[in-house]
Parts: sequence; C-alpha cells; structure tokens
Amino acid sequence: MSEPRTQPLEIRPLMISRVMEVDWADGHTSRLTFEHLRVECPCAECKGHTPDQARVITGKEDVSIVEVAPVGNYAVQLHFSDGHSTGIFTWEYLRMLDSE
Repeated sequence: MSEPRTQPLEIRPLMISRVMEVDWADGHTSRLTFEHLRVECPCAECKGHTPDQARVITGKEDVSIVEVAPVGNYAVQLHFSDGHSTGIFTWEYLRMLDSE
C-alpha cells in the first residue's frame, strides 16, 4: 500500500486556469500547471533513455490537458492538446513535481 503522501484522492484538471489539482491522502493539494506537466513529461521521447538524451521542451504555455487516463492504481497518462500522450505520470512523480 502507498504512503498517504503519494496516494491521490482526487485529480482535477481545471481548464480555465490550466492547472491540475491533486488532493493527496495526507491532506496536501498539489497545483501543477499544464505547461509544467507537459515540459516535465517523463516519457522516453522527452527525457530520453539517459540524461544526455533529454530534450528541452519549450513553447507549451498554451497547452491543455484533453484527457486524464488511469494507469492501473499507480499512475495516470495525460493526453495534451499538442497531441503528446506517451508519458506515464506515477503518483510519486506527480508529488515530486509539486516540490520543484
């Protein structure tokens, strides 16, 4: 079982403010901008297979999330308005993005 800090209770993509809110079991609410989520997509296309292969993603200020698809009970796959949808965002990764 996951620890409360990485166990989401609810995920809300807020289209007008372009922020995804995540309520965690420990009482914390993360507010992650769509741009930040797109730029920090953990997929191999964006991050590479090694650190030297990572790409710098820019120009995503106006990107939206068009779908949040569950992946088992450990992650979500975010589908972005620019057509990108290959990243799997684990609960641990989403919580880590909140601390950046």
